[in-house]
Amino acid sequence: MHRLGPLNSLEPSSTLTAAEAAASPAVQLFVERVTAIVEDFTLTDANAPLVVAICRKLDGLPLAIEFAAARIEALGVEGLAARVEGSLRRLLKAQRRATVPRHRTMQAVADWSYGLLSEDEQRFLRALGVFAGGFTVKAAAAVAGDAATSDVDATARPADLVAKSLVAADVSGAKPRFRLLETIRAYAIEKRDESGEGQPIAQHHANYYRYLFQRAGGDATARPSIEWLADYGEEIDNLRAALDWAFSPVDGDISIGIALTAAAAPLWMYLSLIDEWRFRVTQALTALGKAASADDRLEMKLQAALQAALGASFARVGCDVVEIGSA
Repeated sequence: MHRLGPLNSLEPSSTLTAAEAAASPAVQLFVERVTAIVEDFTLTDANAPLVVAICRKLDGLPLAIEFAAARIEALGVEGLAARVEGSLRRLLKAQRRATVPRHRTMQAVADWSYGLLSEDEQRFLRALGVFAGGFTVKAAAAVAGDAATSDVDATARPADLVAKSLVAADVSGAKPRFRLLETIRAYAIEKRDESGEGQPIAQHHANYYRYLFQRAGGDATARPSIEWLADYGEEIDNLRAALDWAFSPVDGDISIGIALTAAAAPLWMYLSLIDEWRFRVTQALTALGKAASADDRLEMKLQAALQAALGASFARVGCDVVEIGSA
């Protein structure tokens, strides 16, 4: 069996021109499918960054691109770009004519691939859906493993899923990093929710990053910021996902969210995400104030973080004023 990989797609950029975007096979397919529906559609410098972002979000998967292109007439490029992530589950169920039954829908394709996995592999894949922005082998073993999974199995499984075209691997850095293809991630989340595993998996995920950033905080000032960010900077999306779950009113865990917020301060600071940092710390302090029992140590850390975030915000405003005055 020949394994057909995704079409090459460019990194999204607001400065991409139509000519640069047109060099991407994924964009070429998208434009071809759109013009078959909307005759006057053209790839321009204005819409090229959005088209590239759509193709990238769909992992360059031809079937996903075809489904997305069919919605341009109703949504437009901007509307599709805004909705494509949230629509992936619905795209899985979209019908496509003139295909053999097994490939009639993305749901069927995902079902077919999923059905080839063992029960343990299926459980592992469902758990991987919780990761946002990718994961390491260690994170996958900690979050997606269970008491019946050996360390060797948990370490090897991401590579096995890469071989089965369900996971993408990035080996450009010092440590390999993995991510589910977005269409497969949407499918994994759907299956996870059907199985009732969402809450425990999300808790494992949030706890893992809580302890990760607690350890990271200890050497944040002892290491160069560039070196520290190389190890932890890519976890910003996982941090956000963990906090969103922890502070959710339905099945979250506020205590994890408060501790994780306090531990992650260096990441927001080094990434200069000052507004986000301030919002998250304020959110944690509000939750702490409503808690049945207060943790004085955590409150002190959060108050110190809030003051640091406010100070950084004021400093940024001051710099903007100086630049305007010098102009």
